[in-house]
Order: sequence, then structure tokens, then C-alpha cells
Amino acid sequence: MTNQDMKKMAVKASVFAVLAIGLMVHRSATKHIMITDAAGAHEDRGSADDSYSLLIDKNVPAGKENTLIIPLSKSVSSDDIVLEDRYIDNELLIYIDSREEGFYLDNPVRTDLDILKKAVCIKENDTGSVCLDFTLDGLYVNESSLTDASTIEVRFSRPKDKYDYIAVVDPACGGSDTGYFTEELSEKDINLDVAMALREETARTPESGIRIYYTRLGDMDVSPEQRQKLIRDSGADLYVELTCNMAPDRTDGITSYYNDRFFIRGFNNADFANLVEKSCLLASGADAGGVKAADPEDDMIMSCTIPAVRLDMGNLQGSGDKRRLAEDDYKKKMAEGLYQALLQAFEEME
Repeated sequence: MTNQDMKKMAVKASVFAVLAIGLMVHRSATKHIMITDAAGAHEDRGSADDSYSLLIDKNVPAGKENTLIIPLSKSVSSDDIVLEDRYIDNELLIYIDSREEGFYLDNPVRTDLDILKKAVCIKENDTGSVCLDFTLDGLYVNESSLTDASTIEVRFSRPKDKYDYIAVVDPACGGSDTGYFTEELSEKDINLDVAMALREETARTPESGIRIYYTRLGDMDVSPEQRQKLIRDSGADLYVELTCNMAPDRTDGITSYYNDRFFIRGFNNADFANLVEKSCLLASGADAGGVKAADPEDDMIMSCTIPAVRLDMGNLQGSGDKRRLAEDDYKKKMAEGLYQALLQAFEEME
């Protein structure tokens, strides 16, 4: 190797080192924070009841317009932060395990956003841990990052500005509404188990451009008005209600119910119900109950103006369904079938 070749190699190595260091600095400067979809469920992080309104400074730095900037004490790291997107209530909760009591009495949040209806600091314990509760004027997608300036930056956008397609999945019942139940099975739990399995299934393909909102991800009361509001505010393209039945005169099987009074051109309610039925049958191996028009009293389905289906996943008293509905594997397969149905439905709608 000549001296000239050695010099060229040294220059290339230096350039590579500079680029690598620059990339490392860039990555360390801004760390993405995952926001958990709470859908009504919440973290139980403390028992103190003290709360006060957060100070808000509307003077934001250049380039930080339309951003919520939350200061952090120097002792806080990413491991000390939990964010919950409680979208069913239009709330963003930020739990911060801090060791500096009263930090937010003196350090304001900075933002020029006009979408904040309320901003409250709730004392979680006596060591400085708090919950910052931001109530918004609607449903937003939240994207957050932890900066090297010891701040959390949150940007907001409307769901339709962020995602190509949106579905609302509604595990019926919850909280005080147990739905149908036997000594071994509870409808509200089965519905929730399938929704949680669907959530795990979709987490494997976050790049799909599809967003699924859930009316609940825990055992809690959700009113019909809240469920309908989520459909409207999210701009949902599809809606699926998850239910079970316990009719003694019903046989085993998966049944899809659709709104036959609201006609949608192109990909309509009946098409969607048929697609969901076939996909879930193929994935689960269950018996077919058929595709049927919903009763006029079926308020959630009958009030929808988008392709909507009530997926009845089986009979709690059925000889085969009773066994299947108790199995985690069956509920997982139901979720897989439903996810494939949603993907195919979105393709049909293109």
C-alpha cells in the first residue's frame, strides 16, 4: 500500500468516525417515549389526593410551535416516566417518578396550543412523584419524545391526519355490566380477552398504517354514548362489536350481525359482516352461525353510518362453544381472524 493509499484510507476512516458520532449524538438527543393506550384503564401509582393547576407559559421557543413542552427535574430519566393515552376520555396522563417535591409549582409547562381544556398536577406520594393530567378538546394522536434538555415534547394530530385507515373495536359489556355469564364463563371477560389478543396481534405490524381504537382495555363501565363518540371522533372507517350469547335454543357457532337499514355504496354492511364471519371461521375452526340482519333494538350497530358488524363469538351454554370460549388459544385465533378480516376490508375499501 502506497503512502497516498494510506492517506485516502485515513481520510475515509475519519469521515466515517465523524458521521458515526454525529448519528449517535442525534439519536441520544431525542428519545421516543412509548405512550400506552389506556382506553379507560389507568395506572394505580399512588393514593395522595393533592392537586393543583399547572402553570402554563405560552411563550414557546422558535421551532416548537404547536408542541407541549413539559420540564423535568434533572433526576428524572426515561425509566421514571409512564404515559397513558386515555383517549376514551380525551385525556393524556403522564406519570413521573421524581424526587423533587413541588417541582411543578415553580416550573411551568410551555405551549401555544389552544386544545388544552385542563392541565392539572396530581400529587402521587410524598416523595415528589406526580401525575400530570391533560384534558384535551377532542381525540388526538400523541407523539412524544424525551430531549437532552430535560423536557418531554408532545405533538398532537388528528387520527385521520396520521393513519390511512381506522377501526373501532368494542368489547361489549364491562364493569358493572357482566353480560351473560355462567359459573365458569363471563361474557365481559371473553370479549375483553379477544380485544387484548387483537391488540397483541396488531402490535406485530405497527407500520401497517392502520389504527385500532378500543372502547375499553380493562374491566370498566363504558356508556353507549362514549362508545358512539369514539366512533365519531376517531373518524373510524369500520366498527366491530364483540359479544357472546347464552340462548338455550341457540346452537354453537359464530354469527355476524349487520345493519340492514343503512345502505352503504360499494363495500357495505353485509359485505363486511360476511368477510368477518368467513375469516374468523377459517382461523378458529368454530361452527358457522351465519350472517344475519341485526335486530332494530341493537343500538350500537343500528346507529352506525360506516360498515359495522356485531361479531357473536359463541354460545356460553353451547356444547362446543362452552369449551372453546374458555380456551386462550381459541380467543387468540378469533383475534387473528378478525385482524385478517380488517386488513382485507381496508383493501376492499381502497
